[in-house]
Amino acid sequence: MASGLTKLLEDRLGLNLLEYDIPEHANSLKYSLGGMTLSSFAVLLISGILLAQFFIPDPERANRSLHYLVDQVYLGWYLRGIHFWAAEVLTVTMTLHAIRVFFTASYKNPREINWLIGIGIMVIMVTLLFTGTVLKWDQEAYEALAHFLWVAEQIGPFGLPLTEAFAQGVPLLSRIYMAHISLLPIIVILMIGLHLFYVKYHKLSQLPNATKPAKNIPFTKHMAYLRRAGAGIFLLICLLALTIAPPLGEEPILGLEVTKPPWQFVWIYALENVWVPFLIVAPPIIIGFLVAIPIVDQNKEKYWKKRPLAIAVLIGFILIFAALIIWGTVTTMTHSM
Repeated sequence: MASGLTKLLEDRLGLNLLEYDIPEHANSLKYSLGGMTLSSFAVLLISGILLAQFFIPDPERANRSLHYLVDQVYLGWYLRGIHFWAAEVLTVTMTLHAIRVFFTASYKNPREINWLIGIGIMVIMVTLLFTGTVLKWDQEAYEALAHFLWVAEQIGPFGLPLTEAFAQGVPLLSRIYMAHISLLPIIVILMIGLHLFYVKYHKLSQLPNATKPAKNIPFTKHMAYLRRAGAGIFLLICLLALTIAPPLGEEPILGLEVTKPPWQFVWIYALENVWVPFLIVAPPIIIGFLVAIPIVDQNKEKYWKKRPLAIAVLIGFILIFAALIIWGTVTTMTHSM
């Protein structure tokens, strides 16, 4: 009876389409980082929907509504902690996933388009992280927005839609909130769907140093592995939310500049201290560099030991970012917006 019901569901829902084969090495931590990132994103979506029931996207009340959530709503502090730590974990797994793809040369023919889609997803995720930082509307959020608005003003007409003047009478914070809960998630969900489609279409990349065809396993077995990995990610997020409260200051003092951005953005804080226009030029340069990788690297070799230049670039990229993050953490601001 049970097998008959299973067959009925498979026929009606198309579940049998998941029974295709993939390489056995898919069931490993480094090849499951994308799935773990997706698990963190799912936690972000669900917790964000719940948080939206309590948040008031108005400059006069945004910060107070969050303090009310944390101090007065039953387990509100925990809900906010889950949302915050899901974003932190997502940042780490997403970065490690991109490093793994580069290390194994999985961006090469025929997967160049999927690399570009992945970079687009990363850019939107970083934008979601930035808008989420602004929404808490404390001193850190106010100063982050001030830097963003300075950039928007410098790029002239292209930055006008991102400023207060574009929709007079509508608080910019409200527009940022709408982008954070609707526009950006819709875009990133569509891009994730396209990303997964191309993973299925081009199939999971083989091990770069494989000397013989990989042993295959059903994709459903990989899904079981991903469910366990996702459960582990969720447990980690819950434990972090239980033990470490995310930062939340009081309402901002306008005109004051005393905070530093979250660690994900502190690297540009360090560059800004060297030369303020780095705020404008650094992000496009980095994005352009990442986009150019599959275009410039046309070598068919994929094993890391036979790609010394590419591996040197990867190590250099990681070391530079790590150094900038450390420098930005310890340095003192030398100017004011």
